[in-house]
Amino acid sequence: MMTRIKLYVAVLIGVSTALATSFAADAKTNSATTPPMRAGKYPAMPKLKKEDPKKTAEKKNDSRKPYGDEKPFADIVKDMDVIKGVFTFYHKAEDNKIYLEISTNQFDKTFLFSGSIEQAIGERGFYSAQMGGHFPFQFRLVGKNIQWVVLNSTFTAQKETPADRATRRSFPNSILASAKILSQPHPERKSFLVNLSDLILSDIPGLAPALTEAYRPSSYRFDKANSAITRVKAFTENAVLDVALHFVSDSPKTRSLAIPDERSVPMLVKYDFSNLRESDYKERFADDRVGHFLSLQQDFTSDRPSSPYVRRIHRWNLEKANPIAAVSEPKEPITFWLENTVPVEYRAWMKEGVLIWNQAFEKIGFKNAIVVKQQPDDADWDAADTRYNVIRWFAGVDASFAIGPSRANPYTGEIYDADIGFSEGIIRSIRRNGEEFISPIMPTTFDGTEQPSFPRLAWDQDGGHLCKLADGLAHQAAFGMNVLATRGTFTPEMEERMMREYIIHVTAHEVGHTLGLRHNFRASTLLNPDELLKDDVSEKRGQSGSVMDYNPIVIAGKDQKQGHFVPTTLGPYDFWAIEYAYKPFADNESDELKKIAARAAEPELAYSTDEDALGTYSAAALDPLVNQFDQSSDPIRYFENRIQIINELWESIEKKLVRDGEGYQILRRAVMRSLGEYYRGLLTASKFIGGLYHYRDHVGDKDGRSPFAPIPAAKQKEALEFMRQYCFSEEAFELSPELYNKLAPERLPGLDGLNGLFGAGRVDTPWHDSVLNLQRAVLARLHASATLARLQDNELRFKKGEPRFGMADMFLGLETAIWAELHHPISQISSLRRNLQREHLKTLSRISLRNYGVPEDATSLARASLSRILENVEVKLKDSKLSDTTTRAHLEETRARIKAALEAQIAKGVE
Repeated sequence: MMTRIKLYVAVLIGVSTALATSFAADAKTNSATTPPMRAGKYPAMPKLKKEDPKKTAEKKNDSRKPYGDEKPFADIVKDMDVIKGVFTFYHKAEDNKIYLEISTNQFDKTFLFSGSIEQAIGERGFYSAQMGGHFPFQFRLVGKNIQWVVLNSTFTAQKETPADRATRRSFPNSILASAKILSQPHPERKSFLVNLSDLILSDIPGLAPALTEAYRPSSYRFDKANSAITRVKAFTENAVLDVALHFVSDSPKTRSLAIPDERSVPMLVKYDFSNLRESDYKERFADDRVGHFLSLQQDFTSDRPSSPYVRRIHRWNLEKANPIAAVSEPKEPITFWLENTVPVEYRAWMKEGVLIWNQAFEKIGFKNAIVVKQQPDDADWDAADTRYNVIRWFAGVDASFAIGPSRANPYTGEIYDADIGFSEGIIRSIRRNGEEFISPIMPTTFDGTEQPSFPRLAWDQDGGHLCKLADGLAHQAAFGMNVLATRGTFTPEMEERMMREYIIHVTAHEVGHTLGLRHNFRASTLLNPDELLKDDVSEKRGQSGSVMDYNPIVIAGKDQKQGHFVPTTLGPYDFWAIEYAYKPFADNESDELKKIAARAAEPELAYSTDEDALGTYSAAALDPLVNQFDQSSDPIRYFENRIQIINELWESIEKKLVRDGEGYQILRRAVMRSLGEYYRGLLTASKFIGGLYHYRDHVGDKDGRSPFAPIPAAKQKEALEFMRQYCFSEEAFELSPELYNKLAPERLPGLDGLNGLFGAGRVDTPWHDSVLNLQRAVLARLHASATLARLQDNELRFKKGEPRFGMADMFLGLETAIWAELHHPISQISSLRRNLQREHLKTLSRISLRNYGVPEDATSLARASLSRILENVEVKLKDSKLSDTTTRAHLEETRARIKAALEAQIAKGVE
């Protein structure tokens, strides 16, 4: 035991000594070389002090023992190929050894790391051509080792102040890897050699735990023996490293559709080491009234400011070539390359989607701010190279999305790299006539898409972002094609028109992200429903306030002329957001930016983003105008038109959508897609009940509004009536028996073999479950604790004498709609209605028993509803016209359940 204790103490002392050495190095180098974080008082990117290399080497050598045991530098690199650039590498092809030379002036200097996944699995969030993590780093010389240190750029303070010393001590950097020095210092350059594999050949992205999570319960680990650095390219500004990583699982338990053998998972990543480029870039600070991505630091210089945070927006360093000209070409344009993998037929449309942003830049004085070039088929440069911004194309068995991430200097917010990824699935899913899931039951938490989320990787320190526009829009387009096909108007010309607008819109949206713009889920409120199909209006003002919304495919009514399917030009908000981020100012920039942001109350500039949507349909999402894939200033009316189109589709689909020789899965897929549209409309309408309009205006803004405003009582009643008619009525969700009997799935196996066919619980379409899941989601949102609490609070928001809509109005309205059969003569209650009534009864019972965490008023109202329903059931059971056996049994059970719930409430007592 004493031996173990001594060993444990010795290990602790060793670890503490190493950490102390590293942290001491952090404190020393942070003070001298880490760029400062505050604007105005300090330069955005100071130049590092340049010391005499000989003195630096002597200083380093003074603090260490001589390197007498190591071989001379020249002996180590003898007969190796030399690759010179921002770093110098030595490569020996025979044994694939790659050494890295680090010069004395590169120690403790800040560089940027950028990672990309070049080749992946092709499923479950692991796809090729994807941007990965990025962070600032330094190389540290500690004894006879070189550490690769990730810098902590989040916490800052003014240099050489007590706050600076406290901050550096409180928030350390991290050691990513360490490598032993291989040789004596170079006799002239005093530089050192390390084996590059010792530094970077590890699971830096964190793919092993991500694979384990994606393929749970399988467990994966990094396999270093079968991983290697396969290529190194070095340039003046940066170096690009190809790293083949291998992951293994001894006993995989989850089937993959994309890997030949689940025990072996290879991936190719590319790492970019680049200089922290010095420039005259001027940082610009965020305003919550306009939506930009930003870099966030917490500054501890002083506790006097109301907020400790410094928020710099992400933007490119765009400068006029002629500063005094009203309109000028930029010194250096923002250049996007179309990767040579992009299908030729889509390149012109993508280019058009990129270049529409020049409209916004020209308005603030930049001509041709963005240019597009085509990557040659024989190009020898890497799309992952941070010197190039590339629109890339990739494939995956479950990938149907596009994404537009960018990388920005964490100290200034300057964007220095952006790659846009398009999956071929966003096109295929529109035209798809192949496989589908056997049991397409609507989920109870529907967010507008079916795209799986990305796995969170260790290097994604900022969380990244996943854009679901392309996938959701692909489903919208497929629905639109089905409708037009049943009308006989879906000609080849119409198909090309829809595809062109689709690709232009998605490209413009993703480019907007790379310019620094966030989503704007309120922008679709720009036009009223009557204006949506008028091309002269949409082309002049924009069909939506912004291409950064999730704008749906707009389908004309049966007797209307089809206008633009999606916005193909920028909206007013887009011009405004670009103006805030990029307009140059000679002086008084802060005051001028405040003037721009102060226009937030203008209706055309409406803005709400991801945190305002909060999953779009969750009870926490309080504003009914902040949605994905809704449209117009009146979404209830928009979705009423949409549901009429759905009913039109259901009435004609079996006769007009399929042709001789085709499978019936086309009908099934079209119906389930349209049910998804139905669902979106009902959930959007439900947000008006107990909702609030939420604004981002600041005090003193022109025409400024209070942050919150209650939904007018008339609008809430309109929403309740909409749900009564389209969700809770006897006529809702009616399919003809002829159509229902034709909703069959694909009967040929897919990549999952026969599992999808033999493993299905049901091969026929479960319509009752699909409809009930939809209705259940609506009831759940209306009766959620947050919704009911807001309904109660909103009673205080209405002005004296103003019509009010309260909790009692909702309870009574739902009761009347769902139990309508109790109020007029019937012989039976349909099976779909019985399901709905049981679900409503369960909800009321839970609330009455205080199992919901709801306001006490809700408990009282639920009990009152149960009592009224019980009285009406008693009357109905005495009706001799009620002849259906199942209906009578249903009402008898209802009576028993209500009595049990009311008795249980009395027994439970007041809590």
